[in-house]
Amino acid sequence: MLLDRRTALVCAAILGCTVTTPNFAAEVETGTPPKRYTDIVKADEPIAYWRFQDAQNDTVRNTIAAPDAEAALDGTVLGKISPGAPGPQSPDFPLFGSNNLSVRLPAKSSYIRIADPGADSPLDFDAGDAITIEAWVNPKLTSGRDYHYIIGKGRTNHPDFARDNQNWALRLQSPTGTLSFLFRSRSEKGEWHRWTSKEGLGGDSGWHHVAVTYTFGEEKSLVGYIDGRPVKGVWDSGGATDRAPVVDDDEVRIGSTFHGGAFGGALDEVALYRQALAPERIAARYRYVAPELRPIVWEEIPDGTLWVDIFEGLPNRRSWEFRPPKYVESFTTSTLAFVAVPKKYDARGLQQDRSNPFLLRAAGTFEIPAGSQQILLRSRNAARLYLDGRLIAETKFHSISSSAHGRVFDVDTSLAPNIRPLRRGDTETVAVIEGDGKRHHLRFEMIVGGQGHRPEFGETSVSIAAPGEDFRLVGSGGTFLLTDEGWTEFKQGERQRIAQLSAESRHVAGSAEAEKWAQRHAAARDVIAGQDKPVVPEVAETAEIYNDIDRFILAQLEKAKVAPAALTDDYSFLRRVALDVTGTIPSEAHLAEFQADQDPNRRSRAIDRLLAEPGWADNWMGYWQDVLAENPSLVKPKLNNSGPFRFWLHESLADNKPFDRFVTELIRMDGSRRFGGPAGFAMATQNDVPMAAKAQIIGRAFLGLNMTCARCHDAPFHDHKQQDLFALAAMLDRKPLRVPKTSSVPGDEEALASMIVEVTLKPGSQVAPAWTFSELIDDQTFSEAVAAKDDSREQLAALITSPHNSRFAEVIVNRMWKRYFGRGLVEPVDDWHGVEPSHPELLQYLARELVLHDYDLKHIARLILNSRTYQSETGELSEEQTQLFAGQVPRRMSAEQLVDSMFAVAGKPLRAGQLCLDPDGAMKLDTATNLGEPLQAWEFASLSNERDRPSLALPFAQPFVTFLETFGWRSARQNPITERDDDPTVRQPAVLANGVLGRRMTRLSDDSAFTRLAQEEQPVERLVERVYLRVLTRKPTAQEQALFVELLLPGYVERLEDLPQAAEKPQRLPLGMVSWSNHLSERANAIKIELQRAVEQGDLPTSRLNTDWRERMEDMLWALMNSPEFVYLP
Repeated sequence: MLLDRRTALVCAAILGCTVTTPNFAAEVETGTPPKRYTDIVKADEPIAYWRFQDAQNDTVRNTIAAPDAEAALDGTVLGKISPGAPGPQSPDFPLFGSNNLSVRLPAKSSYIRIADPGADSPLDFDAGDAITIEAWVNPKLTSGRDYHYIIGKGRTNHPDFARDNQNWALRLQSPTGTLSFLFRSRSEKGEWHRWTSKEGLGGDSGWHHVAVTYTFGEEKSLVGYIDGRPVKGVWDSGGATDRAPVVDDDEVRIGSTFHGGAFGGALDEVALYRQALAPERIAARYRYVAPELRPIVWEEIPDGTLWVDIFEGLPNRRSWEFRPPKYVESFTTSTLAFVAVPKKYDARGLQQDRSNPFLLRAAGTFEIPAGSQQILLRSRNAARLYLDGRLIAETKFHSISSSAHGRVFDVDTSLAPNIRPLRRGDTETVAVIEGDGKRHHLRFEMIVGGQGHRPEFGETSVSIAAPGEDFRLVGSGGTFLLTDEGWTEFKQGERQRIAQLSAESRHVAGSAEAEKWAQRHAAARDVIAGQDKPVVPEVAETAEIYNDIDRFILAQLEKAKVAPAALTDDYSFLRRVALDVTGTIPSEAHLAEFQADQDPNRRSRAIDRLLAEPGWADNWMGYWQDVLAENPSLVKPKLNNSGPFRFWLHESLADNKPFDRFVTELIRMDGSRRFGGPAGFAMATQNDVPMAAKAQIIGRAFLGLNMTCARCHDAPFHDHKQQDLFALAAMLDRKPLRVPKTSSVPGDEEALASMIVEVTLKPGSQVAPAWTFSELIDDQTFSEAVAAKDDSREQLAALITSPHNSRFAEVIVNRMWKRYFGRGLVEPVDDWHGVEPSHPELLQYLARELVLHDYDLKHIARLILNSRTYQSETGELSEEQTQLFAGQVPRRMSAEQLVDSMFAVAGKPLRAGQLCLDPDGAMKLDTATNLGEPLQAWEFASLSNERDRPSLALPFAQPFVTFLETFGWRSARQNPITERDDDPTVRQPAVLANGVLGRRMTRLSDDSAFTRLAQEEQPVERLVERVYLRVLTRKPTAQEQALFVELLLPGYVERLEDLPQAAEKPQRLPLGMVSWSNHLSERANAIKIELQRAVEQGDLPTSRLNTDWRERMEDMLWALMNSPEFVYLP
């Protein structure tokens, strides 16, 4: 059952246990020496046996054929193979000698051909005939769903035979190496029949024995084997059948077929039989002696530290019997609990998926207190805990149906007084031991993921407690209790630590790639250095100039005889620049540091400090999510859902990645597809031409080319033809694209001729990859880019980001300019057709600066923010003043800035819960996404699930989504935009004043910064001043000071309350009990409704302050929050 709590083992002796250590081998050699493999095979009388021990470059001998046999069934090599590769060898495979050889086949169309001797040959199998095919395989599996042919007859495209004449074939299928047996029936129409095993070989795990037995015409006779074990499977195409197969005289091929399917890897011991071998005969062929896992060097692990190893390449089955997987990496931690592991990165610094499943092993030395102790093991998937080498606790493999009809289980808190309840999807078990107060070796192992599920940890932990006491997580000196508060504290710190480890790993992995880009940037600087510089204009000597930007702006202002606005004051400057750089209003610490700095350049120094903060990345996220149409779905993707490439996006911004590299990585679309890499950008679910959608996004984002209309016809108001868009899309798709009917305007020629739009591409037209925007880049540069790359995506990335393509750099700096001024130098910023820059020389200057400084966005930001133009006062400007940037125009905070600022001001975490409708992990990873628990507003996404059921609501996240949408944020981004609808609506003040988030900001709860502020000993006047500084980044006016002192003074001296020694605990909410797997339960609906009511009530008020006085201070906060001054940038 789901909540499996059982006492696994009660050890009577001190730290004694009778359970043996795990066996990673599927079978271990015991007893008398076995027969040699060849003897076992020959004893079963195969009709052909290709060993490859003496294979040549041109022939492969059938080793059981008589020397004078008329039909020797020897093989002829077509293409290039590599004989003499190591095969399965002893000591790992004791049935083989230590010098056994195999043949390696490339991942291209090289194969071994065996001619059919003619009618009624041994290679012909008809209804009633039994067949066994076996081989030893060491494939190079791919990340796709490719087929790898081991051996098959027919389907060679020989002119004398039907094209789809598959007599029989045994294949493997990537990515997990499942078995695939295939044949075509001999009926009038002919049907394909394919059987696929439910298990596979796993990842890169070396040599395996595979076999199938089948009697043609007997529906239920097929049995598949992997490593001597029968494996279950399903007829997933054509179904099981009693029909006879195709029988003809086409040839047999080992390693490929005409339709592709090159094996790609090493093969050995391929044998064919005219009988169905018994299971015990198949089992006799597989003997394996497993080498040990990477050894643990206990003496090198410091006391209190856990050494964590990650291994990949496990078989995708629910079993602890597997070969030692491939060691990948290690890290250290101090607590035996896991919510995640550091991400995996490739040589380019891009996130890669780990094998699914993978193995985690943690080892350390810890003191076991004297006396009876309970050790609690919790995990999402199967886990084992060893004490001094002996197994003391084990949890089951994850097993929950995703049917939605599951039960809602009661919360069990009987193990300890304040224990955190087990979350749905996790399992737990308890071992009782007698401790001796000494230090002992603990080893924890867990199989993470598998069976197509997300590789998640849930709330995996090992904790210890004496009977009747609260459990403490093992490690960290017993700091963390296994209570709601203790786990939350651990999880917050662990999340930050894992993020830091991931960043370190990313920088190390991508160091060589960074060097390549440094060389490319040096070449780009040389290109720009050879171009004419824009002339910086002269302005009046009395003008206030901070940098060259001001000269370009003032030159036009002087020409138009328009005066620039006055310089903004320090408080307004700091609030504005903090919001523009980090996305939140400045903290008290920011203010104090700024005010203490007496340097004349303190504004510039403040800018540098803010640019170094992590908020830089957070603040840009919402913008680029809109521009690039990042649109993940929590469940069952619909139209134009992308992968969650938000995580690569955030990493790139946090690393301040050069922007040409950023764009190149986006266009390459490599890395993780479903867990945060740029490959997620490639996804556009239910879109008839996904790459056409991506071409539109890329054109608007980085070139100012709006090709939206060109999706279905030639653009009527632009120069773009449908051919241009599809040629660009073909470059992204790396192959010619056909124009589907769904991407064409319907109608006959007469109807189309009467329309304002023109259709020059007919449905079904094929468009080759091509760059059609010659106006952006010269022919020589185009030729050089194409010649240097053999990948059309690489060519496209090179053409867009080339220093010869000035449009790219100009579009990017123009986007940044608009972010900081509310108006671009070119408008609209994503459609440059037929428009001219307001300040062409300034645009050229900034674009040149971007390239000369290695496409560093922070350099451009620093230039703009340090300008006198940026630091001008905000005011109502005329159209002419606005176009000339005479001052700053009023700008409202973005929806994300507003949310983040509200919670930063209040000092509260978002506590929005997990963005996942499948928290127990029952659904397959391609149908449900887990976006984690948001820490910033950009991390939210659409909560839509197309089912109007309370049980599928996310009540803690919904108020955030409602608030964000009210202020212009889009929960679904099916199409890209640059500008949101920022027009005021009547809902905005209503949601701010009366919504859940507004109440949470103003509520003086125990975790509120305002509660702590109110508890400090200070005059009430000082309290009012500090609240103003914290909320509005300025001191109150005399009138405001008097107003709020009058409000707060009564009862101020008596505001603090003495808390009772045993404060009443709040009622525990029913969290972690509902998922997709049980959402049809009536009780699931009731639970979510209860949670919704709790959310609407808001945070519990503190008991540390007098209720009447607290409510008056909350009124003050409410008034300040609802003032336009809070919402708009100064």
